Amino acid sequence: MTDSRPTTPMRLRPATAEELRDWDDLVLQNPDGGQFTQTLAFAELKRWDGFTTHHLVLDAEQPVYALALERNGWIGRFWYFPCAPWHPDMRAVVDAIRTYVRREHPRLISVKLEPRLPRDAASMALLADAGLTQAEDVQLHTHTVVIDLERTEEEILASFSKTARKLIRRAERDGFTIERVEGDEALFDLAWQRMQTIRGGRGLAGMRDEAYYKTIWRAFTKRGQADWWLGHDGGDGPQTVTFTIPFGRTVIDKDEGSRPERLIEGGAHLGRWTRAKHYRERGFTGMDMMGAPPTWAKDDPDHWMAGLARFKQQFGEIVDFAPSHDLLLRPTAQRVWRKAVRPIEWRVKQRYTGLW
Repeated sequence: MTDSRPTTPMRLRPATAEELRDWDDLVLQNPDGGQFTQTLAFAELKRWDGFTTHHLVLDAEQPVYALALERNGWIGRFWYFPCAPWHPDMRAVVDAIRTYVRREHPRLISVKLEPRLPRDAASMALLADAGLTQAEDVQLHTHTVVIDLERTEEEILASFSKTARKLIRRAERDGFTIERVEGDEALFDLAWQRMQTIRGGRGLAGMRDEAYYKTIWRAFTKRGQADWWLGHDGGDGPQTVTFTIPFGRTVIDKDEGSRPERLIEGGAHLGRWTRAKHYRERGFTGMDMMGAPPTWAKDDPDHWMAGLARFKQQFGEIVDFAPSHDLLLRPTAQRVWRKAVRPIEWRVKQRYTGLW
């Protein structure tokens, strides 16, 4: 039976030159408040990484400004909207995208959408009813810990675990200091050096190389969309170096590295508490700690993020966001890609974000 409910009048088109100049400000006006994965900086990173970028506008009474990434999947081309687009009428979004790509990009195999919605029955039903097919998790922070900043400082601190509160007090007592600084090439070098100590120098599974991290750090820093934080314990250089992206409603606690030799315990805990207070004062509603195992695997000691999960859960519970969903344009080609091509490509690329 055909769904006869009226949809919002909407059409998809490329952004104008004027809209591109104001792109990030327009993204902040989106119904979801804007995602860092929709910015000019993120587009710059993805072009460096070999993707074609499309800046698009879903024209409606409430417009949506959306970045789509295009890649060659060996048997055809695919689009992906990272953490986007969200509009209350997702059927209208899907219809507008389908109409546009069939006319302008008829060789696309599928379009992957990923509105930032909770992973619950209502959201999954909404996306299915819009004509989308559930697919895989793509972004690292599909499962994550988000510190709710829409509370008093006392309420936020009280929500942390007893261990976290104890370590925060110890670091404050023993003189650990936190400062926000400007990012530059020397700091990027130091941040990468400090990140090499993760998991005893083994890093995270699928962790990208130095050039990738420095590209994203440069892209956000030069646009004034990055904050850099140093934590000092009196040792040789900063004990912690942290890169955050304050964009949209939720600040992203993106990357952090530390010196293994700690002269003062609790510096990483104090750093998060300091940043939570800072971003609360700036009006952000949450601080996303950027990645965790899904809730159903949070106690799995063999999960590749198990160690980080134990640390992050001292600041809040893991939350699950909806996985990506595909608009299938050439279903047979999509099935061939999933069964025969994608497994090979994943083995070749060896990254936690899969193909994107």
